[in-house]
Amino acid sequence: MAQLPPTIPADPTLEAADRELEARSRREPRRNYLGISAIGHACSRKLWYDVHQPIAEQFTAATLRRFEDGHRSEDLMATRLRMAPGIQLWTVDPDTGKQFECSDFGGRFKGHMDGVILGLRQSKKPHVWEGKSVNNKKFADFKKLKAQYGEKATLEQWDYVYWCQAQAYMGYFDLTRHYITVCTPGVRDWDSARTDFNADAFSKIKEKAQRILESPIPLARVSTNPTWFACKFCVYHSVCHGVDN
Repeated sequence: MAQLPPTIPADPTLEAADRELEARSRREPRRNYLGISAIGHACSRKLWYDVHQPIAEQFTAATLRRFEDGHRSEDLMATRLRMAPGIQLWTVDPDTGKQFECSDFGGRFKGHMDGVILGLRQSKKPHVWEGKSVNNKKFADFKKLKAQYGEKATLEQWDYVYWCQAQAYMGYFDLTRHYITVCTPGVRDWDSARTDFNADAFSKIKEKAQRILESPIPLARVSTNPTWFACKFCVYHSVCHGVDN
């Protein structure tokens, strides 16, 4: 019988660092508003819980490292965009010295935009700028959909949540164009797409936010089947499907 390879013990130092990363995440205050970045989520009931009966989602160290890597990649995209002659990219609101923020319904519906960009070779108009770092598969899907549907329709086909976020930022900041740059981790590969403002979509987004914020009871589930994949892994699975709320 062949000998099994020896078990290599985990590095206790790295494990300690991971546990501290998780502990710091748990200590961060949870936002007390409905986020513009989430409004396009398919399940309004989940968004209702996020606002009215929130459960703090616990992320593993591996997930937190991916989040951090994404933020660093987005910062690097901004740096590289500014290298193009003529590009002006504001990632801080000059009036506040902080990230661009918009809010509605008494501050209960709120979002923070990555920036505003001017000087694109494709257009003379200012654009909302959003940078997204994604895995290789999602990046490949972006490029495939761009080739299939054309640049202006790419974002809606690729990620509806991002598309709703784009429409909301354009509406609240009174801009008519959106420019997303999408990259793989470390910005080894990147691509972009522009999106036009859709006033009807913006109106419906605000109506959805109002329903979520003002409803005294949970809204309809995206599925009544508790084993459906979108429900099975939801942080609210037990409270949503455990009893008939």
